[in-house]
Parts: sequence; C-alpha cells; structure tokens
Amino acid sequence: MEDEFMTNSSWECAEASKAPQDWIPAPENGWGALILWAAGPANFVRVPKAKGDRFGKILHRLPNEGDQSEPFLLTDADLSAIDDDIDNYLAEADLPARPRGFDWYIRPPSGDDLAGEVFWSAVWAATTDSLPYDGLRPWTMKGPAIEAMARMYGD
Repeated sequence: MEDEFMTNSSWECAEASKAPQDWIPAPENGWGALILWAAGPANFVRVPKAKGDRFGKILHRLPNEGDQSEPFLLTDADLSAIDDDIDNYLAEADLPARPRGFDWYIRPPSGDDLAGEVFWSAVWAATTDSLPYDGLRPWTMKGPAIEAMARMYGD
C-alpha cells in the first residue's frame, strides 16, 4: 500500500472552489499533511487559499488567570516558513512535498461521529498509541498513520 503513495501524484486530488460541507480542515502543520497523505487522495480535497489576511494566535499563560490568546497577522515570510516546515516534516517521512497555495480538507470517515478536534484526537491516538514516546518522529509515524487511516476509511 505504501508504494502507491510514493509519488507527487499522491497530492493530485479533487480541487474545489470552497470547502465541502462537513469536511474537516487539516491543520497547517506536518502532522496534518502526513495524515492527509496517509488517508489517500480519495479522502481529501484542496481549495485555493482565499486572498486576504491570515492570522495566527499567540497564547499567553497568565498567573492564576488561565490563558489568553491574541491574534497576529501572518506575513508572507511567516506563511512561507510554515510551508517550509511542512515540507521538511514530509521529507523526514520520505514523502513528497505538498503543493503550496491551498487549504486542505479531509473527508470524515463514514459512520463515525468525528468532527474537528475530536477527529484529530482520534487520529492521533490511533497513530501513536503503539509507539514509544521517543518514537514520535515523522518516519516512525508514517506506517502507523497509514494503518490508522485504512481502519478509519475501511480500506
């Protein structure tokens, strides 16, 4: 099954003008990209990034008051650095770089009531439960991610 995904064509998927209803946005990080790849092109879609400002959040831990988040504007350099980090993560897993300029969405598995953070938490657990804490590296997570996605999507 792994060999089927080892080319750049693994990122050639449906392209939509907007996110499909009820599909789950992938986080903009290497982990999210690895899971998209492991799920296979039939289970994800890309949407051209909308023009306009993008924001990140800074989390401030306040003494005895919990947390406070503050948005900040991401510059073009910030966005490029995020894409570089994702490409590096994928390269560490021996995977091709993901095309840039898109937002990515994954189809929720049928029959599961998983959405948003619940989905990503379930995927994390399914991928990492059998790995030692010090084994959470892109190259060690690739195989378990493929297996987790195959179970979730019934492949």
